[in-house]
Amino acid sequence: MRFPWIVPDEDSSESNGSYTHWFGSPRFRWRTGRRAPGVLPLLVALLPLAALLPLTACGRGGGAAREIPGPDTAVGDPARTARTGRSAAAGAPGDLLTHSVIDGAPAGVRAWRITYLSRPAGQATAAVSGIVLAPDARVPVPTGGRKVVSFAHGTTGIADSCAPSRARPVLGPALWTIPLVQAGYVVALTDYAGLGTPGDHAIYVASPEGRAVLDAARAARTLRATGAGDEVVAWGYSQGGQAALAAGAQAAVYAPDLRIRGVVATAPLADLTASLATLRRNPDGVGYLLLATAGLAASDPRIDLDRYLTPTGRRLLGIARTRCAADLLGASIGTSTGTAFTVDPLAQAPFAPGFARQEAEVTRFMAPTLLLQGDLDAVIRRPVSDGVVRRLCGQGTPVDYRRYPLADHGSILGASMPDLMTWVAQRFAPRPPMVTDICALSTDARK
Repeated sequence: MRFPWIVPDEDSSESNGSYTHWFGSPRFRWRTGRRAPGVLPLLVALLPLAALLPLTACGRGGGAAREIPGPDTAVGDPARTARTGRSAAAGAPGDLLTHSVIDGAPAGVRAWRITYLSRPAGQATAAVSGIVLAPDARVPVPTGGRKVVSFAHGTTGIADSCAPSRARPVLGPALWTIPLVQAGYVVALTDYAGLGTPGDHAIYVASPEGRAVLDAARAARTLRATGAGDEVVAWGYSQGGQAALAAGAQAAVYAPDLRIRGVVATAPLADLTASLATLRRNPDGVGYLLLATAGLAASDPRIDLDRYLTPTGRRLLGIARTRCAADLLGASIGTSTGTAFTVDPLAQAPFAPGFARQEAEVTRFMAPTLLLQGDLDAVIRRPVSDGVVRRLCGQGTPVDYRRYPLADHGSILGASMPDLMTWVAQRFAPRPPMVTDICALSTDARK
């Protein structure tokens, strides 16, 4: 899929006309005529488990992570950052803390960088950063407000500098969502709690990810300029597929003020244990295990991660905490589980039970769900997604399961985008049509 609002920079000798790159991207400019500064981090398929990786923070050379402003620090031009007066210590999930206009958005699109409140665990709220996109102000707001698509990104890392809203140019990681804005929807893009804001990012831990997705939709509604209403579709890719499913599973209890019309999971990391088991056969598989164990440790203060790491594992953890996923995966190539861990995280406590809990968190009853899977995906493998669909069906969730024979983990976004656009429009219709529910078909049809 090509993007009509972006063209290669003719002045760049690196430009090769392709808009999907592995780690390196040519220079691009928006069709508004403004040149995008530096390297545009376009929809990079991060080796396995990647998604929408902002490379300017990580860099091809693996530079150290930059210090990121906290939620009470203005991002961008302080004079243009509006503050609501709320604080992370006193507020409700979805409350808006700050918002600032992002210049240089594609024609017909308005953009803001925001910080808002979420409740990752327990009753305490925490600041989360993200981006909100909305149609041009001249586009009339429909009765009841604009529909909202809350998007969850894939793996970028756990260092603050890896937050998609910190990319340069900032809208690079949001490019796949622009067609939704042009269709009239508001799009909210969370960074997740602890990624770009104080605290640790509990990567691959479903509940806080899902809450960040729901609260991003609430924050978009609070930003009155968007015209956003209560109707929401949660969409996520890879790690974000886990987050979107977690949002759908928690919505009725955690966010009853939102009307969740559907959930879209593109190549979702829904069965964490099964996917980690296949990924660790890859040369860089230990990198994923390290991220997953770090995520559990971030969510459970009883886990002392250093205790389960060898000197090699601690060195890799240092890379994970200061650089982005591409650097970690590169550094972990050739490392075995036994040389990085003192236990097998997939077989022993405290990690194995924690990984299993994540799958249970996302295979519950929820709104109608569209699951998009590439048959050639070597990251989230088709048999793993088949099993997730069976478990969702077992919980009574209507599932529209669509497979793409020639798509892998990187190309599934482009291959499935036309179907996604149609499905989302149907879910937001005043009288949504019946979902093509694979759960209603025979067992053989689900295979």
